[in-house]
Amino acid sequence: MRPKYLLVDEIEHLKSEYQTILLSLMETGILTHTLHKKVRQTQLKTWVFATSNGTKRLSEPLLSRFRVMYLSEYDFSQFYEISVRKLLAEGLYDHAADEIAKSVWEQLPNPNIRNCLQIGHLVKNCLDQKQH
Repeated sequence: MRPKYLLVDEIEHLKSEYQTILLSLMETGILTHTLHKKVRQTQLKTWVFATSNGTKRLSEPLLSRFRVMYLSEYDFSQFYEISVRKLLAEGLYDHAADEIAKSVWEQLPNPNIRNCLQIGHLVKNCLDQKQH
């Protein structure tokens, strides 16, 4: 199977040796694999898409292969809407979803939707245990 698309989440955490492999793939379209002293090369026509929370840890040659797009952070209304929607989808009640989203935004130094979901899972587990 030859992947047409490669999606890399948080590419800044990729070890430098893997950044080199990815750079080689993006430059040549060839993926080289060595196993038990046997070298195998595969020709791939693969599009690479990546997300990152910062580019400082990426090599300049690798970074130059990407079109970098910066996204604005959520404002409160966007954060609240997405958080509540996801919490409701996880089975929380309206009031709990509302309180979690507001509290995370107001009380955590770097609020993100993952925080809301983590707290939501804890709340849901507690409620589920009380019902049993």
